[in-house]
Amino acid sequence: MKKVFGLALIMVLTFSSLKAQSTVLSNTEVRNLVAKQVAERYKDYTDAQVSIEVVGLPFKDLYVPEGTVSFEVKSPTDKFMARELEKVNVYVNGKFVKTFNAPIVARAYQNVLVASCFINRENQINSNVVTVKKMEISNTLQFPLKEKDLGKDILAKKAFREGEVIDKRFVKMRPEVLRNANVTVFFQSNDLTISIEGTALSDGAKGDNICIMNKNYNKVYTGQIIGENKVLVKI
Repeated sequence: MKKVFGLALIMVLTFSSLKAQSTVLSNTEVRNLVAKQVAERYKDYTDAQVSIEVVGLPFKDLYVPEGTVSFEVKSPTDKFMARELEKVNVYVNGKFVKTFNAPIVARAYQNVLVASCFINRENQINSNVVTVKKMEISNTLQFPLKEKDLGKDILAKKAFREGEVIDKRFVKMRPEVLRNANVTVFFQSNDLTISIEGTALSDGAKGDNICIMNKNYNKVYTGQIIGENKVLVKI
């Protein structure tokens, strides 16, 4: 019995000694550090205001050896995700010591166009029927229309109820480039940009990639629409 008690006492003393030589980070500290890194990374994917919540960690407190502690937060996807399981590597003095998973919830907020009254199908969307309001758009990040879209020829493809975000998937917009239209094609290489005239081979909105033909050289190029009848080709 004395041997068992002695062994247990040694184990407690050893554990206490190890804890005394460790750096201890609370659950809250680790959550904040992980959330900060994810929020910083998401700035590469959106200009929306982003808040990150770490919804669970596999420990109450994190014990690591004494030294300078750093975290490397990795995601399996290279884009904004409303929900994701982050892999967190922990280093002390630049040396890897452990890894764990951290599930996160990301919320994105941005000023977007919102219906200020009921908008019927085929009705025009303009400043008389919409207002600009900060809304959570975490699950539809690429689709809400913004204030810069006002003034364009926009028709509703479905009915929008009051307070609903105007989603570009459910509207018809006059494209910046029409098929067979004459367009200015900008060729960009590093700091050098030149332009030629071309003919659009399809319709397209800003950000779309379309094909353009230059009749002088009888060549077809693929470029991105950057404005009304303007296409950028990167070479």
